[in-house]
Amino acid sequence: MFLEREVTKERLPERGFSLLEVMITMSILLGLVIAVAAMMRSSVDLKMALAREARITHRLTLAIARVAWDIEHAFIVGLNDTPRGGADRTFKTIFKIDKSGDTDKLFMTITGNVVGSPGSPDGDTAYVVYEVRDAQDSPGRKHLFRGVTTVTRDDLKDDPPMKILVRNIKTFKLLPWRGDDWSTDRWDSGRGDWRDRMPTMVRVEIETWNEDDEIPRENASDSSGLDNVVGVKTVVLIQQARGMKELKQPSNTVKWY
Repeated sequence: MFLEREVTKERLPERGFSLLEVMITMSILLGLVIAVAAMMRSSVDLKMALAREARITHRLTLAIARVAWDIEHAFIVGLNDTPRGGADRTFKTIFKIDKSGDTDKLFMTITGNVVGSPGSPDGDTAYVVYEVRDAQDSPGRKHLFRGVTTVTRDDLKDDPPMKILVRNIKTFKLLPWRGDDWSTDRWDSGRGDWRDRMPTMVRVEIETWNEDDEIPRENASDSSGLDNVVGVKTVVLIQQARGMKELKQPSNTVKWY
């Protein structure tokens, strides 16, 4: 009689992940997910900020093109300008820049405008005013307004009906060329050294807050790292000012900016 001996194989103990290992693994995966999400969020925020800045820059470009076109066609008729009526003219003309901090105000008479777009047949001579005013619909904001009316009156003291040209303005600066440099002083074609004169060039600078919905804050910047202010500049030559005597001795070197 044979004794059958059961031969048992040694089994290695079955071993899974410990709770600590699972927690460490989940922590690493969670960290990676958070890092990837943060990178994606940062990329999306940057794209949105760039799109917003491009949109605002486009609006500013259209606005400064409107200002430049008007200034380019500015004209005045002095008392001694006999060929164009002089003292016998039936309407006043003006080119005036008032200074007030970072926002200037511009008054001028222009030719070829008119109430519509450049080239419109709706008029030939217009009185145009640009001014930055407090926004009635958004406390704490300022908008650049443009007003225009045909020149049919002798009194240019009252502003024409004003409409918003561009919103959320920080600065609106107009620097007339005096002959040797850009002037930070006012200009008034009706008095003093400026009488019956216009500058041959005007430097226009417009800055607006780089935000659409929030109330602008001084010295602020958005989360994308982009500047909180968007600005555009241009230099405009005034056609009708050619040949006019400048305020200072002309300089051969023009400091554009």
